[in-house]
Amino acid sequence: LALVEGWKSVNTDPSNFSAHRFLSDSYAARPRHEIARVSELLQSQLLQPINTTAIQPRLAESNLFLISAGGPAALSFNEFNPLFNRNGVNFQTSGFGGGNGTWSGEGIVSGIYEKASFSVGYNHFETDGWRNNSDQDDDLANAFVQMEVSPETHIQAEFRYRSTKKGDTALRFFKDDFLPNQRQEDETTSVRLGFHHGFSPSSDLIGNFSYQNADRQLRDQPDDPILRSFDLRGEDGAYGSELQYLFRSDSINLVSGAGYFHIDGKDDINTELTLPFSPDIILSQTTVDLDADHANVYLYSYINLLKNLTVTLGGSGDFFSADDELIKDQNQFNPKVGITWNPFLSTTIRGAAFRVLKRTLITDQTVEPTQVAGFNQFFDEINTTDYWVYGGAIDQKFTENIYAGAQYTYRDLNVPFTAFTGPVPELVDAQWDENKFRAYLFWTPQEWLALSAEWLWERLDRDKDFNLNVKTVETNYVPLGINFFHPSGLSASLKGTYVDQQGSFNRLNAPLGVTEKGQDNFWLFDLAIKYRLPKRYGILTVGVSNLFDEEFQHFDSDIDNPRIQPDRSLFASFTLALP
Repeated sequence: LALVEGWKSVNTDPSNFSAHRFLSDSYAARPRHEIARVSELLQSQLLQPINTTAIQPRLAESNLFLISAGGPAALSFNEFNPLFNRNGVNFQTSGFGGGNGTWSGEGIVSGIYEKASFSVGYNHFETDGWRNNSDQDDDLANAFVQMEVSPETHIQAEFRYRSTKKGDTALRFFKDDFLPNQRQEDETTSVRLGFHHGFSPSSDLIGNFSYQNADRQLRDQPDDPILRSFDLRGEDGAYGSELQYLFRSDSINLVSGAGYFHIDGKDDINTELTLPFSPDIILSQTTVDLDADHANVYLYSYINLLKNLTVTLGGSGDFFSADDELIKDQNQFNPKVGITWNPFLSTTIRGAAFRVLKRTLITDQTVEPTQVAGFNQFFDEINTTDYWVYGGAIDQKFTENIYAGAQYTYRDLNVPFTAFTGPVPELVDAQWDENKFRAYLFWTPQEWLALSAEWLWERLDRDKDFNLNVKTVETNYVPLGINFFHPSGLSASLKGTYVDQQGSFNRLNAPLGVTEKGQDNFWLFDLAIKYRLPKRYGILTVGVSNLFDEEFQHFDSDIDNPRIQPDRSLFASFTLALP
């Protein structure tokens, strides 16, 4: 329901910063929407006036791994902000503790003085993980400042830092299919400058410039008779700039813009090899050039010839080039078509068809619209992945307290891979297909009681030889939820999720193209009790995920942010906000 209202608001007025922020927070609950989430946040920041809303350090960071599943606080803790600002300082802190040595803490100071506002925050998260070598240690920090130069012009600056150390956190289908010796360390520093200028109440210009420096290391000692060790050390210096013009009128809204992104990077790869029948160790050193340039232009028009009908027509152009011969240069036009129709006040029908080239993004953020008629454009794919998206949906309000809807999406992807099957490496395009269907029914029989039922069906079909460990997989999720709310501030929730999954999987150490079938079905139950402190001072929560400690086998298509974890976890958390 939040997403439907967010899409309507953004398409009705693309300059509505509150709608972009609302949509960003709503995307946090959707798998594989990380680029859309952080991009909607960026657009909200560029369009917003000065305010005292705290910016949590993890808001602008994508691929949060377990933080998204067990972070210290909900993203929209204070969903109601004051209508009027006054000079002052606010403080917000959160803490989280749970099983498997999991704990986290966060502190944020924000304030406003005359024509300037600021927010400074720090977040730490660590866990031992649910299995061997699934630990994670993550530090995030950010500082944001915004100034009102004039009633029409605002400028802002943001600094972000992130340091991550982790093992193999991917949730593949087979329990023993993981890398016990893989270690990964990443350290990124980014700086962002932005501005917003309003030419008139119906005409706005926003701009953004970002720079990021990243150091990363990936090392492993695989159980392989030939490859004894692998060590990758990489360094990137990347910058990007974007401009966007927004125009609004009674019958048409226009969003147009352009961007340029450059990456100056390299990977140094060191391997130790042992050839058969030879006791000698061979050292191999390779340097991969990652320099790349990516420019884009786009125009989206939202046409409202009828009050109950919005037609989205537009297109974008991508121009990508790279120095490495194994990275394909690509120039591509991407048409965008969408429709949102309200034949009745209680009915919303949506449809869309569009093409996307996975962009080279700095910090995974862009000001280009992230959706067409409510269908997400940007997924965390391999750069220069080319795909078409087709979708249809209906959302229905039956009564004041009964809502239902359904959505189907199909994606046809061409995914670039480097093939090492011949005497020399060559670039190939793997063919992938994705089918997704989602239906929901929400009922609030009383003001203090909410019931929900959903069905999520997903099928992935991938190239036999280039599939990232999955040839085919079909999954059904059926979450059933009960939520209780008491006027005293006490609330409780119980959710039971039935999962059925079957597919053909390619194990990490299996030869190329060799797959193994797997199937499992199970129930998971999550329970939580919350208490909202008076005067919105905070929230206290205790709960347990995977209540009955169910053991199962499962592949999660969202590798970086798994929806479920195969281990029972007790937890407690708090959020305090002052004043």
